[in-house]
Amino acid sequence: MNRFRWFGAGLLAAVTVWAAWPGLGDRAALTQRFVPPVAAPASSGAPVLSSALINAASPPRVHAASIAELPDGSLFATWFGGEREGGTEVQIYAAVRAPGEKAWGAQQAIASPAQSSADLGTLVRKMGNPLAFVTPSGELWVIYVSVTMGGWATSHLNLLRSPDLGRSWLPATRLVASPFINLSTLVKGNPVFFDNGEIGVPVYHELGGKFAELLVLSATGEVRRKIRMDHGHRTLQPVLMVQDATRAVALMRDANENPPRAWRSQTQDGGQRWSTPESTDLANPNSALAALRLDDGRMIAVANDVEDERLRLSLLVSDDEGRHWRAVHRFEDKQDHHDHELSPDAFRPLLAADLQTLGPGPDVAAVAANAERNLCRNGDLCGWQYDYPYLIRAADGGFHLVYTWNRSFIRHLYFNQAWLEERL
Repeated sequence: MNRFRWFGAGLLAAVTVWAAWPGLGDRAALTQRFVPPVAAPASSGAPVLSSALINAASPPRVHAASIAELPDGSLFATWFGGEREGGTEVQIYAAVRAPGEKAWGAQQAIASPAQSSADLGTLVRKMGNPLAFVTPSGELWVIYVSVTMGGWATSHLNLLRSPDLGRSWLPATRLVASPFINLSTLVKGNPVFFDNGEIGVPVYHELGGKFAELLVLSATGEVRRKIRMDHGHRTLQPVLMVQDATRAVALMRDANENPPRAWRSQTQDGGQRWSTPESTDLANPNSALAALRLDDGRMIAVANDVEDERLRLSLLVSDDEGRHWRAVHRFEDKQDHHDHELSPDAFRPLLAADLQTLGPGPDVAAVAANAERNLCRNGDLCGWQYDYPYLIRAADGGFHLVYTWNRSFIRHLYFNQAWLEERL
């Protein structure tokens, strides 16, 4: 027994040393250049902001959505859902919205612990954060987190590929993303693309340290290298905003620093080296954020711009490459209830008013039931929660935002350039 204890202690120490050392784990990279986003078409038409719920009422708990635009203009969204986060029954779900439709199609499970275990030849007990995107070659990929033992800090990444854009899926494969027994790589942010066909996936590490990284994949899904963006215990879930072939800015979730603020880093060489992260003035309660660069150089973000709790979800803009931010719109705001949870009787009328703004989705009664189940502790005090935004810009210049609405549903908001410009 003592030998096993010494082995475990040595293993933990080795992981901690590797995680804390800034250079260990970086691999020499070839010259790489970003493919900058294509400029959006000129704005036209009246301002538009629309809403819908994506998922069904079952399973009752969902989280961590991402969204991708398919070549025909359809939208593909994916998320994880189950009875609770981290449950062994959790699966990865997806749904499609056809062009011109307001409501989303039926959800389907695209990955489960049982199927992933069979595909990978190793036990998968828990599943989390899926990231969906279309590759430059035209395939739809979903990278998702799985856990064999322990919690999220001992996770792995897996890749699902669909050559026919979601109609069928190849067996999942494991991404070997870490030089040390391939533990603790998680994913959240939008991918970036390189002019040699490689794909950069913003990832992060949690075991023995918390820090942002960039995982570079080949066009067929092999891991080429992993680039350390930070070290230590301060940054998570980087979001990259490409400026040109060599420059990009990363905005990162705060990992329990004080005061809690989003972090910023930049690269001048196509993502091979990143500046030491600096604190921005954007409050961040250790919560995921989303961000995009506009064609004129301004940057927009969607974030919980508060120091604790996740009661507010705001649209923000930066005019100085992500150093300073100002809120221009509140998508959700329950800050009046900070440190003041409600009884179910006081909570229900407020929830009923919110339900009228959600747009197409499941039956209103089912939405209300899930929300009360997930927001009212033991049927007693009730709170609110809006988090994990994910934001893309479509080919028509409009913006698609998905986020977790009150732990219960994935909300999809669309707004066009005209609506945005009114607020900037």
